[in-house]
Amino acid sequence: MKSLNYGMMLLCVLSLPVRSEIVEVYRWEPYAGKNMALIEAMQEAADIHTNLGATVQINRLDIGTSQQIDYVMRFDDLAAWGSAKTKMASSQDWAEFGVRASSDPSGKLVESLLGTNLDQTTKASDFADKTVFSVFIWDPAPGRGLELQAGFAAAEMIHETNGAKVDSYLESFGGSDKLHYVMSFDSWEHMAEVQAKLTSDPAWIEFQGVNASATDPAADLIMSFTGTTLMNFD
Repeated sequence: MKSLNYGMMLLCVLSLPVRSEIVEVYRWEPYAGKNMALIEAMQEAADIHTNLGATVQINRLDIGTSQQIDYVMRFDDLAAWGSAKTKMASSQDWAEFGVRASSDPSGKLVESLLGTNLDQTTKASDFADKTVFSVFIWDPAPGRGLELQAGFAAAEMIHETNGAKVDSYLESFGGSDKLHYVMSFDSWEHMAEVQAKLTSDPAWIEFQGVNASATDPAADLIMSFTGTTLMNFD
């Protein structure tokens, strides 16, 4: 079993697109009364991680969640991710921060995962001016991951025509084969404007109709939520 698990992990690493943006997400649940303390700890961590090569966002989750806080590290590509991870492993600053944070924790880690952007032109810095987002997590039926990706591409064309920024991520470590469809906006008002346009867009209405009538859907929507970026670090 250990050999099998190791082989699956190795396959996961080798299948990552070399030039795609890599994102690590660490979801935290603040302890009672320690919301601000958790954010302050994240700010300190972000100062260290940006010096080691990461771009960092602190995101507060909103509708569809219990309002946890995501600590997000982005890297331009697999090489940048590997370089930064090596530096983090030997960083004295990071080690000392870990000791301090664990001695008086302000929250608990709920989950973590690594994702790979399906668009190889996206860079870690491309999210700095997008403060609001919505995420749709889809679980593809066996053998139908590529079909789901094609559906994502078709939806992306419609959504970006109406003003949203769209990125799609394939889960790796910490996840499975699920795909995340992420829509980013300049503000909550911008999100509302895009949603209003979509309600009368013939292309989107047709797209939804085709998918709603499918008798053998390629994937199941397992979660959706919104959130806002509190801080950016680069």
